[in-house]
Amino acid sequence: MSIEKVSKELFLEILEVLDQKLEENRLELTLNLYGGTVMMACFDARPATRDIDALFETSPLIDNILADIAETYDLHKDWINQDIKEPLKYLKQENLNEIYAFKNLRVLAPSAEQMLAMKILSARTEPYRDFSDAEYLIKYLKLETLEQVLSIFDKYIGRKNLGDRQKMFLNYVGKDLRMSWKEFSV
Repeated sequence: MSIEKVSKELFLEILEVLDQKLEENRLELTLNLYGGTVMMACFDARPATRDIDALFETSPLIDNILADIAETYDLHKDWINQDIKEPLKYLKQENLNEIYAFKNLRVLAPSAEQMLAMKILSARTEPYRDFSDAEYLIKYLKLETLEQVLSIFDKYIGRKNLGDRQKMFLNYVGKDLRMSWKEFSV
């Protein structure tokens, strides 16, 4: 039975083990984190995440190290994945900051603004946490108007990618946060 969720504490332990294995193999690696992992690791917006969405340079040796970690910690084989590549194609710019630095491993994550833009772009329904994550980030960024939210979306994604799904998503977020936003007609 595999571990269903990775807590922040477990994630940090796994990063330490990954760094040790990289050192043993004389490798260096940079992980660019996204999604629920960022919400957990950077904002403490949730206690755990199902998987680690990340971009990184891979190789057969890196793949073996990650598979070994999955086996050691009884994680799903796709505990770390690069499925985020598709949504990242829409980014006009990226704003990554270093959140952890080890001897052979650097870990980067997007800013709160970029995360908000990405959550709006995804606009997935439950069981995904895009809705609650977007609400959290709007409060975190102290945004009060729809125009402020749209300005951030435009900066990172572009308004041309604001479709009906994203408009409905923002309508619901605004209602849920009791904002007096003008609603989109969809």
